Amino acid sequence: MVRRKWEGKNMQTSWKKLWVSAAAGAAMLALGGVPASAGSEEHKSNACGCYQKSDGSCVCGRGSKCGCPEECEPKGCEEKRQKEMDKEIQAETKKAQDAEKKRNEEAAAKAKAQEKTFVDDGEDDGSGAEAEEPAPAAKDKSKKSAAKQDKLDKQDKKEKKAAK
Repeated sequence: MVRRKWEGKNMQTSWKKLWVSAAAGAAMLALGGVPASAGSEEHKSNACGCYQKSDGSCVCGRGSKCGCPEECEPKGCEEKRQKEMDKEIQAETKKAQDAEKKRNEEAAAKAKAQEKTFVDDGEDDGSGAEAEEPAPAAKDKSKKSAAKQDKLDKQDKKEKKAAK
């Protein structure tokens, strides 16, 4: 029976200690001695779902996404942005090269057309090939000048079409 007396006193003492410690904790919280969220850090996430710790490192949650340059972002966003920029630069460069190539082709075609008209008119194109022999001028002078005028008219029409 002696043991029962000691066991009862120990149990009473432990309950008293529990109540005293609970009352002390409540008093500290009421007075502001220990904040309610002492273990957890308060943080504000940006639009990407990431936040910056006090030591400067970034922490991102599962639903985080890219789109916050110069702020905390998930890993790989900067590389993704750089790849997209490189693709855009390549596309613009290709577009400029294609436009330049087209201009060069048009200029070459125009030069070729002008050469052809010079050859048709009986002028030497510098290729070493002889032009057609001119017909006797004495008989058909009026017909020859009319044919020449028709060729010039055709050439003007071609140039106008090429300019459009």
